[in-house]
Parts: sequence; structure tokens; C-alpha cells
Amino acid sequence: MNFQINIQGLSKRFGDNVVLDGVDLQITSETITAVIGKSGTGKSVMLKLIAGILEKNSGTIECLKISESGESIPISIEEIGFSYMFQNNALFDSMTAFENVALPLVEGNNALPKLKVKEKVDHLLEQLDLVSSSDRYPGELSGGMNKRIAFARALITEPKVVLFDEPTTGLDPERKFTVFDMIKKYRKQFGFSALLVSHDIPDVYEIADSVAWLDKGKIQFFGKPENIDLISEVSIKEYLKTGRISSNHL
Repeated sequence: MNFQINIQGLSKRFGDNVVLDGVDLQITSETITAVIGKSGTGKSVMLKLIAGILEKNSGTIECLKISESGESIPISIEEIGFSYMFQNNALFDSMTAFENVALPLVEGNNALPKLKVKEKVDHLLEQLDLVSSSDRYPGELSGGMNKRIAFARALITEPKVVLFDEPTTGLDPERKFTVFDMIKKYRKQFGFSALLVSHDIPDVYEIADSVAWLDKGKIQFFGKPENIDLISEVSIKEYLKTGRISSNHL
């Protein structure tokens, strides 16, 4: 399904603290969008608003299905299908890898029959080369394997959009690039769109189709990574290329 998600004027405050002050962003089918910015700028808050984990103060999230003729048809966010991969995996230590992956299928009003759950989870674990870890617990697996288990859980509902909250936090450079490669590979294999928050500038540009720089509550830059070179303001360009702040302008 080809789709487009238009986020306009998205705002969120906690008491007197305005975190997001009118965010505009567009997500399209089968793309990877990286949201970058300094710590505390509201990147993760934005993901939680999109996922419905937090309630927005104002703004709209419009979802459109694009027909073969190019017609835009309004649909609900549920029809597109979202999943969320938490920063620290959020796996349950008392559950096996199989049980963690199966969790979205057995909870709620739309829980599937046990045989169907087993069929879907077994198939996905095979696709992701995780069969040997099926009966093991998170404490028995490496950090990298737990990251893959969390990824499998995010994919089990066959979402069209996966939200990644700092997927490389705490990883060394080698494992960081392994996670980026995994996102790029599985995005192509399963056909989802990825919206990921990352502090890994400029490394995340290797997999990103588009970059959104969030600062001062708004998206200050949105475009392809190669378009950063076209920015005339030297201090802004330097930050977007290196992640380092060298001017009071930022």
C-alpha cells in the first residue's frame, strides 16, 4: 500500500515547558526518515505522540492512501499500522524470545488463536534467523540478539510504519552499524517505512532517505542528506554534518 502521513502543527507541552511548538513532517511509503537534534529537544516525545503513547496538545496527523491512479484517500492511522521499537528494547526478562515476539498477537481484543500465533512467530523468527534463540530468555542473549528480538516483536503485526527510538543507544561503533544495516535490510525485505530518532550524526545518513532536524520545537531542516551541503549558514551546516555545536546560533 502506498501512503502518505502529513503531520502539521504538532505541539506538546508539559506544564509551562513547551517541548514541541508546531512540528510539520511528512512520511511516505517505504522510506527511512531520520530525526536528529540535541538532547532534550523532544525527538522521542514526537515519536510517542505519533504512536499515541502521549496525547498531543494541538496539531493534526493526516493519513492518506495513494491509489494506483494517484488519488489520495483519507484513512485512519490504524489502517496503515504502526509499531514502536523502544530505546532499551523493553523485553520482558521472564519471557522467552518467542513469548516476547508473540506478545502483540496475544494481547487485546484482537488476540489470535494459539496455533496462528505460533505459525506467525515461527515464520518471522526463521526469516530473521532467530530460531535458535526462540526458547531463550533475554538474560541469556547478547545485547545485539536482544535488539533483534525487539525488532522481531515490532515486525510481528506486519506494520507499514516502524518508529525507532534511539535504536543504537549504548552500542559500540561496530554494533551501531550492524543495527543500521539491519534496519536498512529489513525495511527493504518487509516493505515498511521507518521513522527513527538518532543522535548518530552523520552515521545515520548512510541509511536515511530524508533527514529532519528538530530544534526549538520545530523542524528546522527537512531534506535528503546530500542537500545539507546546499545550506548557506555555516554553523547550521556544520552541526548537521558533524553533530557538533560551535556557534551560539544553535
